[in-house]
Amino acid sequence: MRVKAIMMPYYKLACISLDNTVEEAMKIIDEQGLLSLPVVKEKEFIGVLSKQYLFEEYFKNYTGTRESFMQRPVKDFMKAKIDTIGENTRIEEAAAMFITSKVRFIPITNERNILLGIVTQQAVFKEYQKIFGNKHNSMAIYTYDIRGVLGKICELIAKEGGDICNMMVIPTDVMDLAEIFLRVEAPDFERVVRALERHGYDVRDVKYNDQK
Repeated sequence: MRVKAIMMPYYKLACISLDNTVEEAMKIIDEQGLLSLPVVKEKEFIGVLSKQYLFEEYFKNYTGTRESFMQRPVKDFMKAKIDTIGENTRIEEAAAMFITSKVRFIPITNERNILLGIVTQQAVFKEYQKIFGNKHNSMAIYTYDIRGVLGKICELIAKEGGDICNMMVIPTDVMDLAEIFLRVEAPDFERVVRALERHGYDVRDVKYNDQK
């Protein structure tokens, strides 16, 4: 899936301009319910202004009055060196960027650096939550022999009346052991689990949906 499917589009953002004062920018950030926002010149992405960074500057470094600080221009405090991505970037690539950086959101731009929107950590986590879920039947199967196993597992689950909604193969870094995570809808999920175990599969972390 691409980030354009989960991004907050530009037209829904109240972005900050270079000419905004700190006071105006803080109001916009609070109204958006975020901790930082893009800074734009018309629609061109220029940088990011962080509420946390403003607080740090004021309390640690600023020696003037609060009133004078609040009237300073945004351009004095924004961060310009910010990585951006395109709207066709895969969600897993965005997730990797969040893991390796401290950014609250990632700006999405086109080839002319026009801001198309942003993708937030919350949006990415919600998408992964859809995959793993917490109100669905799920289980993990551990196997050393991944070749051909997936097809056999799918066939067996279907034979027992199950329907696989999501599947993920996760290397465990233990020899050649792999974890196969499965979300399965079935009239009798317990029957599916028992059938897999009868056929010798190492089934663990079984979770029944809330209706069980």
